[in-house]
Amino acid sequence: MKIIKMSVDTFWKGEVRVQGQIEDETKVYQTRIFIKGSQIYDYSCSCAEGNSFRGPCVHAKALQEAFVRQQKAEHTPPVSTSPEIRMMIREYTNREVARILGEEEREPVYLYPYLQIRRGEVLLEARIGREKRYIVKNLLEFAQAVHSGKRVEYGKGMAFEHVPSAFAPESRPFLDLLLEEADAYIRHYEEMRGHAGLPLPVMRALTLGSAARDRLFDLLEGKEVQTEDEKGAERVCRVERKDPRFPVEVEARGDGIAVTVPSALTSFRGEQRLYVADGLHLFGCSELYTETMGVFLEQMEQGGRECRSRKEKRELLVGSRDIPLFYARVLEGMEALGILQSPEIDWEKYRPEALKARFEFDSDSPDELRLRPTLSYGDFTFSPLADEHVPREICRDVPAEFYISRLITRYFSYWEDESGELVIRGDEDALYQVLSEGMPQFQEVGEVWLSESVRHLRVLPPPEVSMGVSLGGGWLDLKIETAGIDPAELLQVLSEYRQKKKYYRMKNGEFLQLSGGGLQALDSLTADLGLTKSEFQAGEAKIPAYRAFYLDSLSGDGRMKLFQRDEAYGMMVRDLKTAQSVSYAVPAVLEKTLREYQKIGYTWMRTLARYHFGGILADDMGLGKTLQVIALLTAFYQEKTEQKAAGNEGSGSELPLPSLIVCPASLVYNWGQEFARFSPEIRVLLIAGTAKERQEQLEEQMRMEASEGAQVIITSYDLLKRDRAAYLGRTFEYEIIDEAQVIKNAKTQGAKAVKEISANARFALTGTPVENRLSELWSIFDFLMPGFLYSYRKFRERYELPIVKNQDPEALAALRRMTGPFVLRRLKKDVLRELPGKEERIVYSAASGRQQKLYTASALKLKEALAGGAWSGNGKLEVLSQLMRLRQICCDPALCFEDYTGESAKLETCVSLIASASAAGHKILLFSQFASMLERIRERLLQEGISSHLLVGATPKEERSRMVQAFASDEVPVFLISLKAGGTGLNLTAADIVIHYDPWWNVAAQNQATDRAYRIGQEKPVTVYKLILKDTIEENLLKLQNAKLALAAQVVSEGMVSLGDLSQNELMELFEQNP
Repeated sequence: MKIIKMSVDTFWKGEVRVQGQIEDETKVYQTRIFIKGSQIYDYSCSCAEGNSFRGPCVHAKALQEAFVRQQKAEHTPPVSTSPEIRMMIREYTNREVARILGEEEREPVYLYPYLQIRRGEVLLEARIGREKRYIVKNLLEFAQAVHSGKRVEYGKGMAFEHVPSAFAPESRPFLDLLLEEADAYIRHYEEMRGHAGLPLPVMRALTLGSAARDRLFDLLEGKEVQTEDEKGAERVCRVERKDPRFPVEVEARGDGIAVTVPSALTSFRGEQRLYVADGLHLFGCSELYTETMGVFLEQMEQGGRECRSRKEKRELLVGSRDIPLFYARVLEGMEALGILQSPEIDWEKYRPEALKARFEFDSDSPDELRLRPTLSYGDFTFSPLADEHVPREICRDVPAEFYISRLITRYFSYWEDESGELVIRGDEDALYQVLSEGMPQFQEVGEVWLSESVRHLRVLPPPEVSMGVSLGGGWLDLKIETAGIDPAELLQVLSEYRQKKKYYRMKNGEFLQLSGGGLQALDSLTADLGLTKSEFQAGEAKIPAYRAFYLDSLSGDGRMKLFQRDEAYGMMVRDLKTAQSVSYAVPAVLEKTLREYQKIGYTWMRTLARYHFGGILADDMGLGKTLQVIALLTAFYQEKTEQKAAGNEGSGSELPLPSLIVCPASLVYNWGQEFARFSPEIRVLLIAGTAKERQEQLEEQMRMEASEGAQVIITSYDLLKRDRAAYLGRTFEYEIIDEAQVIKNAKTQGAKAVKEISANARFALTGTPVENRLSELWSIFDFLMPGFLYSYRKFRERYELPIVKNQDPEALAALRRMTGPFVLRRLKKDVLRELPGKEERIVYSAASGRQQKLYTASALKLKEALAGGAWSGNGKLEVLSQLMRLRQICCDPALCFEDYTGESAKLETCVSLIASASAAGHKILLFSQFASMLERIRERLLQEGISSHLLVGATPKEERSRMVQAFASDEVPVFLISLKAGGTGLNLTAADIVIHYDPWWNVAAQNQATDRAYRIGQEKPVTVYKLILKDTIEENLLKLQNAKLALAAQVVSEGMVSLGDLSQNELMELFEQNP
């Protein structure tokens, strides 16, 4: 299509007519369009569609596009000058003008406040100048001039640009205040008239509000200010923060009195204080003076009259009947201030009788309380609630009477007319409230009389609870004592406490307060220890020794007193508290090998084992947990051997039992190699082979004498499940489970198998005690010390749900207190100062073309399924399947679409990264969840001439070991590892680059994989790359991981992100596009 000819005509109001001849293939069409703005509003064309009324034809649109192009070519759009540039031009111009005007104009300008004080109001004016002062005739116009930098002339030689910098520094605080007040007035004026831009009134003075008065006083304190009173008299006052000392004079006047103050006094209030001007000073008064004199001065100004005999005084009169009340309410305060002058008047005869109150309490039954209140002034007595006539000559203390009436009606609502008493009957709550809260208040305002029956209605403080603890036979003997409460009644007391009741009504009628005291500790102890009803009522129980820390914490923080503690219990608590600092000899063969923190871990395990406790060694990956266990077992068997050789009698000379180590199958040989390397004298048996061969190994072990058989037996979780019958009936000294997160699900056969083994002490090794759920921590402790964290149902109710769902800090703190002594966790950054740095980087790729279309379509389908409730219904498996597909599309669509031949953005980024790193001499570990992805990466690397090792779950153990050893010395730069196959037990410190090809739900597993390279023995800085496809589920998964990390770190470990735990909203957020 070609435009042969085009003409343009412009009409009024910006309408344009464009005519043209358009060649389309072999024909030429005559086309005309009418344009207004950028839209076609009329058109015609000689083509078939030109008059179809279906909208402009293609020729009309082509003509419009040609016109637009021509307009752009011919007309350059105007550029508007930025406001900042205009400000610059004005400022530089002002400087040049100031330079021309000379040095005089550059002298600073001073701004002075001028106050008009009118019967409680303050009006602010301003004076301006250098040497001579000029009146600012319109403060609103002045403010606008300052905002705009306008030049204003006040008189000969007094003209300047009104910019803040033109004013003297000492005037600028007042300038700011003046501008704020003027701006506020302008806004209010325009809002009231509903229109901006109207002419503003001429305002020479502005009325100051109370807050502005305080602010102005703060600016003027210690300075002088010119003032004008309501008569127009001008004075200069010094501004001071103190109370004025003018006298308040009182003299007899007929049968009354006259109160006078100086006429020159004027006062007004701010938000914070009273201000008083006397012609020479402007005082900012104290809080006491403000409270005492504020209303008095205000009324004197408004209603006071000039004294006939003394014109400089203003007076008010008080009649004889009102003198006592006026003295009590007003003058007594002035007397306290020392400003009352009344030499002729004896105030004692006017001082009113003090109000006295008496409250008589009586009771005819334990469920009843009667009150007879009386008030008296001298000899006159009356009821505060009865409608009684009080003689007029009595000066009543109305506020006090009002307070007493309110106090009575707050606690008593029933009035018994016959006896004239107030009564509470059959309402225990009201009765308790009077006795516990009301009685002290009644005693504060009057005399309280109690009958003998009421004296027995006591409110007792919450009971103090104390305990005694002793250690015997591996158990703790616990005794509980509660002073003053029958054990048979204590169970009911605790029941009421758990129902959040404020009190318990005891059998003798007394009330027992339930808040505070030792009831909270008793409730916790009863629930935490699972005491039975009989144990509770007897006050005695036997509990497992591992509760020693818990009982010690109750007494240590003062929640429960300790009345008895035997020496054995005290020693055990001391040992366990200092478990990391107790001195145990390190086996000589390992003395030079163990690092200081590893010796601490060894000591900690020995201390726990001494008392037959278990623990989790939860050190960061790569800190040598294996070596610390080897030290523990070596020390144990060496000491047993030495005791045997010395011929010592007693338990120490008995033949030691073997120990059992259970680990993933991939680590069995690794454990064997570590024993051979660090402690070769320890006899180790690796369980392997067919079922028959394993049975023969175990039977041979049983036939051997303890002095000849293996001291340490190592097997895998899988083989232990199969051979569990062979282990039943046998007892081991230690049972150690490595990578203990394997038993995180307590219902699995593997978890059940390790828990069936009988052992004197148990330890769990894991860098991630909590990967996904707190239930995993419970399962590990259920192996270490069954019952320590109670049943899982109780654990879930008390800890898991409050912590995970409600973020309850108290539940979290309680769990940490309970498990803390039995978990030892150190991080590499804290103990390996010599370990080189680790840097993490996010590398983004952007999908395009067919990959982008496939992702968008799949994401939309899943999002619609979630919106339809699939996650909460029967479609959860389908949702999980679609999520997996989405993540595979991010990696490479070929993983889930067999016919896909397009590009994978992330794969190309990855290959480029590896090519650059390997060319620079780096060795690389690459992890992916998808083994098939690793195969594709390997193929692409081969195309680039880069060789690699590949380790997946199906790789035989022998081949696995060979590749690990080869990687440390060969020229192969890349080790491709599936995340599950290589997440544990590998030492690959030859690598200094780690690539996570795809983010996994479990951050802890990713970190374990990273630690294959970042561990003891690493000498080079390690760089970790996380490959993320931009604007996809992967990017949002990173955010979700970060949000879920904090909880696990608070408890003990690193990452807690479980797909099964995600809410529908969290899943939907995975599909939100980043801005």
